[in-house]
Amino acid sequence: MAEHVLITGAGGLVGRSAMQHFAEKGVKTTAVSRRRPPKTYGATHLAVDLADAAACEAAFGGLSDVTQLIFAAVYEEPALVAGWTEESHVERNALMLRNTLEVVDRASPALRNATILQGPKAYGVHVRAAPVAQREDRDETRDIPNFYWPQLDYLTARQAGRPWSWNVIRPALVIGMSPNSSLSFIAAVGVYAAVLKARGLPLAYPGGAGYALEATDTDLMALCFDWAAHTEAARNQTFNVTNGELFSFREQWPVIAEAVGMEVGPDTPLSLAETLPGMAAEWDKIRAKHGLVSGDLASFVGSSAQLADVVLAQRQGTPRPSTPMSTIKIRRAGFNETLYSDEMFRKWFARHQADRLLPPA
Repeated sequence: MAEHVLITGAGGLVGRSAMQHFAEKGVKTTAVSRRRPPKTYGATHLAVDLADAAACEAAFGGLSDVTQLIFAAVYEEPALVAGWTEESHVERNALMLRNTLEVVDRASPALRNATILQGPKAYGVHVRAAPVAQREDRDETRDIPNFYWPQLDYLTARQAGRPWSWNVIRPALVIGMSPNSSLSFIAAVGVYAAVLKARGLPLAYPGGAGYALEATDTDLMALCFDWAAHTEAARNQTFNVTNGELFSFREQWPVIAEAVGMEVGPDTPLSLAETLPGMAAEWDKIRAKHGLVSGDLASFVGSSAQLADVVLAQRQGTPRPSTPMSTIKIRRAGFNETLYSDEMFRKWFARHQADRLLPPA
């Protein structure tokens, strides 16, 4: 049977990599986002507001051959971290999945798999200390408000008795590329670096005390989506997915500095969320000088600076605890893709530069 992959959130970090992976593989790919991505890699793009049920019906009602749904769309509140437990955040994200899957499941008898995304917040890391080596199906924190749970409950209830399978993929810190994601560490640090470089300054480390954490490369996630839809052992399972090693941003800082063509400067702890807005005019000059296609600071970075403060241990000026997730379950099921952290950072800064989202190194 010919495959047709429908990807929501195609303008974001995860959705963009999934779109590229499947489209360049030659799989029929429909990419959904409110704004058209700069590149679609051969995928068909649909502009849809997933919170609008009528818009979803109009967009997806005629797609009778969809074999896999990858739901990578997410709505974030302006106050990123505080918004993760807000009722409006929970309700809107749950609604977006319902509006999409209701139509796709009804319209496409070919549907074989539906995959949704979660993350370490499933283990409560955004609110309290989590167990070391958090494990699927054991350490979830359903007592903390989170859109993950209404999405998962809906997904599993909808799938009951249906021929298709479901998957929940839980990455750690997601690293990839997007022109307008609210969760892009590379965008936030890339703008910070570009402004310091234009000022003739070295790349000062803005974080707090170094700590070990994990990341998940979005290209690796795309491979995982492909694997899960074609592997019987993955059917109706939740999996943690990471690159396979712990790293520290303090130890990776020289790699990042090299990737943007800078020397490492002295430690200068600061909040990027507070600092970057004051660099907006300088960023606009850099964009003009290098002919960048990325938008102004508000559209390109958005809430990503808030995320950067969290992972660089600048949230409220205190270090964040290490929150490793166990990946034994997915490795036993047969998915064993891995990636070194330095390779990941070099790759994504280079891709941002090649696509003119960041200035050349």
